[in-house]
Amino acid sequence: MSWTKKAVSLGTVWTLTLAGSVLINGRPARAAQKAQKAQQAVKSSAPVEAPFEEKELIKLIKHNRHHPEKVAKEVETRGTDFEFTPDVVKKLTKAGATKQLVTYMKQFTPSARASRKAKVGNTEVSVAEGEAYNKLKNSKNPDAVIQAADSFTAKYPKSPLLTYVYALEASAYQQKNDAANVVKYGEMSLNLDPTNLISLLMVSSVLPQPQMLNNVSDAEKEKRLGKAEKYAQQALQEIDQLPKQPNESAAAYQKRKNQIASGAYASLGMVHLERSRMALEGLDQGELAKAEQNYKAAISKSNNPNPADYYRLGEVYRGEKKLDEAIAAFSKAGQLAQGTVIEQLANQQIQELKKAKNSQPKTAAKP
Repeated sequence: MSWTKKAVSLGTVWTLTLAGSVLINGRPARAAQKAQKAQQAVKSSAPVEAPFEEKELIKLIKHNRHHPEKVAKEVETRGTDFEFTPDVVKKLTKAGATKQLVTYMKQFTPSARASRKAKVGNTEVSVAEGEAYNKLKNSKNPDAVIQAADSFTAKYPKSPLLTYVYALEASAYQQKNDAANVVKYGEMSLNLDPTNLISLLMVSSVLPQPQMLNNVSDAEKEKRLGKAEKYAQQALQEIDQLPKQPNESAAAYQKRKNQIASGAYASLGMVHLERSRMALEGLDQGELAKAEQNYKAAISKSNNPNPADYYRLGEVYRGEKKLDEAIAAFSKAGQLAQGTVIEQLANQQIQELKKAKNSQPKTAAKP
């Protein structure tokens, strides 16, 4: 295909398909991490040239009078930092640009670039807006993501991509262990799109955590737990409606949905565990039973269960006086989280449970 007929390519963009790499608390495979690093290294080593200035483009045209395709390719790659006014067109023509080349190059002026549309998922935005979003979602450092997100929202306050931008910002705060801002930006995302699955999973997982419930009234605590439950239930509905990917087998499709649903069930487990602790006398056994059911679902549906889910299940069993089951759950949590705080806490729980078992009066053997 000749350069005169070539369509402007805008590059690929993230569509939030919820493959395994975007799961909350997911652990990307080592091979995927290596590939990601290699790709990043290639990008960082490639020089990024600024758009052509007027004098620079005129010089390029003069040097390539008989090779307009070279000029076209360079301009397509870099664009220009100036508009093609009648006076500029005269200068370019005098330098050797044909009418056909001038028409082609006009696609890459600042105004043409700003008015051109790019597709992000099913959403059309300007090229500049799409590139700003790509830069944001390709940032690896959480502080860089937050800065880029704030810059994007200031520049494009009515962008249809804002729900995704806020979700990315919430994810960055999650990496910084800033629970309050995860909820803040996650809910800003959900205010724009209540079906945003990434945000539903993040907010429902953070709201029922102890750090979000300490030092608040019981009314506020129940309000937060109620929201977490609502978001988790909504997430399960969205997961059930996820589209099947091309060439994806039925088994692989179900496996993918189960893996994503695991996080939502864990959030529901935490909601019911915390509600059990709000009982006026002792632990609410009905809420503990619901917590047990949801944590079991979270573990059974995951290809790579979260050790925190086993730890919380151990807490549930302990509250239900199922000491052997509790020891088994804490042991599994410690095995999956070796060398971490979870392993230390699990070992403490196991020691306490074993002491409790040994102190129990032994049932006399029946004659």
